[in-house]
Amino acid sequence: MKMKMKKILGMVTGMFLVLSLAALATGAGYPSKEINYMIAFNAGGESDIEFRIMQPFLEKAFGVRFVPEYKPAAGGALAWNFLAAATPDGYMIGGFNAPHIITQPLTMNDVTYKTDGFTYLCMIENTPVALCTKKEFPANTLKELIDYAKANPGKVTAGGVGKNSGPHLAALQFQKLAGVKFTYIPFQGTGQLKPAIMGGHVDVVFTNSPAAVEMLPLGIKTLAVGTEKRMEQLPNVPTFAEAGVKYYPRIDRGIFAPQGLPKDVFETLDKKLFAIVSSKEVQDKLTEGGFVPNPMNGEAAAKYIKGLTEEIKKLVEEEKLMPTK
Repeated sequence: MKMKMKKILGMVTGMFLVLSLAALATGAGYPSKEINYMIAFNAGGESDIEFRIMQPFLEKAFGVRFVPEYKPAAGGALAWNFLAAATPDGYMIGGFNAPHIITQPLTMNDVTYKTDGFTYLCMIENTPVALCTKKEFPANTLKELIDYAKANPGKVTAGGVGKNSGPHLAALQFQKLAGVKFTYIPFQGTGQLKPAIMGGHVDVVFTNSPAAVEMLPLGIKTLAVGTEKRMEQLPNVPTFAEAGVKYYPRIDRGIFAPQGLPKDVFETLDKKLFAIVSSKEVQDKLTEGGFVPNPMNGEAAAKYIKGLTEEIKKLVEEEKLMPTK
């Protein structure tokens, strides 16, 4: 009788273990612990600000802490290499920037991730690229900057976040369209870029609209912004097209995870993240900060990035704006 009871208990224990492992594999009970959120740039930049806006809503919706993990280097490539290789269990996710995640695999030898090597969870917003100058720079309009740069080829120093990144691509596009030559200087994040332009260490910067909004009261001149119509937060700043250069540079941001998420984990992340990024409260806070809300769920985000990849490949490969590896 005792042997029979032990056998039954052993079977029950074994079944419980199998069921527990199956539940873990399919994401049942997710999340059961804190979630790490990878940020590819320095604290104080747009990626960090965006996360801080969403953090209380994320923690309320998921019922666990979201812990930021900063890995700023190589225009975000260090963080995205790390994230692509992480365990796909839903406890390590991160913010991404496009076109960075498209240009880097095309142009950088030390990039191990692939643009289509992630699970896309949502799009959040985009930030139009603004062209700003230091206080004492002689140009006060885009035309004056172009005239000055043509008269002084290579003399104008242009700062931007990262090499082979969105701001770098915007700078290269502008130079080609305007027929000028700048000396590009990469920074690890907007947190480093802002003091550089405010201190006069670079002549101009290709930066994101939230930084332009923040630096306006400090005397930094914004000559143009990459929108189709003027931004509400920068009503006196013309668009690039208005100022004579027809292009619309922007940085798109969203959230992704390593490939191979369990179905239940993906569905939980997809549903809750989209509810957060499409909520009026979050969108209002993003807009106040100079962001342009652009919410999409995981499926729409993946489709959007696929389409954008084709556009960026054309710029990089056909127009040869960047050397491919």
